[in-house]
Amino acid sequence: MSKLNNNIISLLHEVEIFSGFDESILEEFAKSMNEIHLKKDETLFKKGDKECAMYIILDGSIQVHDQDYLFTTLNNKQFFGEYSLIDSSVRSASVTAVRDTKLLELTQFTFEKATQKQPELWKSVLVALIKRLRDYNILEEKLTKRTLEIQKKKFIIEKEMENISSQKKELEAINLTKDKFFTIIAHDLKNPFSTVISISDILLQRYDNYDKEKTIEYIEQINRYSKNAYNLLENLLQWARSQTGSMKINFKRASIDAIINEVIELYTVSAQQKEITFEKIVDKELHCYFDVDMITTVIRNLVANSMRHSPPKGKITIEVLETGDMLTINVSDEGKGIEPENRESLFRIDVRQNLEEDENFQGSGFGLIICKEFVSKNGGDIWVDSKISNGTTFCFTLPKAL
Repeated sequence: MSKLNNNIISLLHEVEIFSGFDESILEEFAKSMNEIHLKKDETLFKKGDKECAMYIILDGSIQVHDQDYLFTTLNNKQFFGEYSLIDSSVRSASVTAVRDTKLLELTQFTFEKATQKQPELWKSVLVALIKRLRDYNILEEKLTKRTLEIQKKKFIIEKEMENISSQKKELEAINLTKDKFFTIIAHDLKNPFSTVISISDILLQRYDNYDKEKTIEYIEQINRYSKNAYNLLENLLQWARSQTGSMKINFKRASIDAIINEVIELYTVSAQQKEITFEKIVDKELHCYFDVDMITTVIRNLVANSMRHSPPKGKITIEVLETGDMLTINVSDEGKGIEPENRESLFRIDVRQNLEEDENFQGSGFGLIICKEFVSKNGGDIWVDSKISNGTTFCFTLPKAL
């Protein structure tokens, strides 16, 4: 027997389905097997071909695939197509050489002819094929689990990417908020103090040169600018607390009428100086479910805003309406109104508000941003209705309490 045949028989011994075969049958296989040479990228057979043979790779490498989908890659001494020895079905996949490859082909005809002499060998072949099929199933199950793990990890990575994208947007928003915050501190908080210092310097240096009326005028200006600065500082501090999470929300059932009365009392003296009157349209029995401190701040800011925009001898109306399971609180003034292009950005921190150029308007618009945030935290919405030369109404909602 030639050295080549001995090498082929040694390879056949390594094929599991031939483990129970006599040496003589394996010798017959070796004599009848065809040697096939494939060039790189050359196809041995395609999916759907009816070709009944098993192959052993002597040298080289092949891929088992379905078009672009790769099932596996096989290399030296590995075999494939063993089911074709007993099954004449068409090929379920294509085989293509990865590089120049040499194969040995054992046809179904040669296999059947040799095994006719020992029919009992079919049983061992079937047992080996069933075991091999079971091994394939186990491998497929492992691959499926592995695929699911990969998909799960991919899903986690995608979620992490979404989180990173979301965090990036949040950081951008935080940067805008930070820029607005420092702009307010640098400009809006600095300006009233600069004015107060300038006026007080004038009074200190020329006090004896001014009559009583002029002195009172300067003192009133100091008082007005100081109050504006104080209100702005209070808003900034409350907003900072809300951003850092140190402000706890304490929901409870409370009277909205009591809150409105408290705010009106706070501004009574200022209103009298401008001869502004308050009209309140509120059912004393109406209660809401809210954080008292936050909503007090909201109403205080809206009333202060109306005070700034109201003309002398004007009227500020505070009305509370029932709208389903919510209450709507309206704060109206008789001022100049707000231009349509300015209304959209009233509650945005990244847009600076300059609603009026007159000296009576000293607000930064930050109070409205506080209002929006606090109303939102209490489960409501806030908006503005305004007509040029016919006043402005700020409206917000709160959940009604039984």
